[in-house]
Amino acid sequence: MTRPAQHATGRRRLGVALLLAAGLTLSACGDAADETPTTTPDAPAATVPAPAEPTTEDPVDITERPSPTSITPPGDDDASPTGEPSGEVPSDVAEKPEVQEAVAAEAQRRSVEESEVEIVDYREVTWRDGSLGCPEAGMMYTQALVPGALLVLEVDGEKASYHAGRQGGFSYCADPQEPLPAEEGGGGDT
Repeated sequence: MTRPAQHATGRRRLGVALLLAAGLTLSACGDAADETPTTTPDAPAATVPAPAEPTTEDPVDITERPSPTSITPPGDDDASPTGEPSGEVPSDVAEKPEVQEAVAAEAQRRSVEESEVEIVDYREVTWRDGSLGCPEAGMMYTQALVPGALLVLEVDGEKASYHAGRQGGFSYCADPQEPLPAEEGGGGDT
């Protein structure tokens, strides 16, 4: 046999072997319902659980919607951008590096000295989603509760809201939204 003939025969054999392998593989994927189960004399009998009893409870109404949360309108000078201030701000809050960074950012944003920036509210909160209470149009956010903090700073009577997650620094929020209320897991005063 000549060398080209041997080469062609080798290719045919390889092709046949691949077809057989593919056929065996595909036949192993057959419908299990076609198979007849086999048992051995020593195997214990299988038990089938009894069907569940129907319940007589009233169905749950899934069309109920929670009532909307009110957000303090802009310009209300007695309240923080996201509701009433929580009261006295603990003295150690101003010492936190992330708070100091936010104070410096607000001073720069307002073109004032850092000493003119007052901390009027700080509280640990739970944000409703990954936007941390500061969603941007066209963006998508994680739809899960996110633990974090709310910081409200004031310069010349104008309040600014800074929001943070548990693992990050504060970011200025021009259009803040309410975190969860404390009774719903939204944290509390610190």
